[in-house]
Amino acid sequence: MEELKTNIRGVAVDVLSEEWQDEDVLNKTPVVLEKITKRKGGFTLHMKAPYENIEWYFSKGLTVFNIMEGSKGKFLRIEHEDGQYWVDIPPDRSVMDFLKEFMEG
Repeated sequence: MEELKTNIRGVAVDVLSEEWQDEDVLNKTPVVLEKITKRKGGFTLHMKAPYENIEWYFSKGLTVFNIMEGSKGKFLRIEHEDGQYWVDIPPDRSVMDFLKEFMEG
């Protein structure tokens, strides 16, 4: 299993539950992306949040990558295809190179 150690600040967002989707109730928390591990068919983002550690798995072919423009400049959004959860981080070259095989689809 390949891994990339990082120390990148970002924001993790997930919809609290399907029943709230129509009302756009979101759970947003600042995170530090500490590590990315590749597994067969996907990768895991290992993040430290203020009150817990979070590990989110993303599958190849079911993950959307977008460079977006925000109030503080450009950021990379790594989003699960169904829109249930995503992570926004600065567009870090080492992360983008590490995840290149998943970004190409």
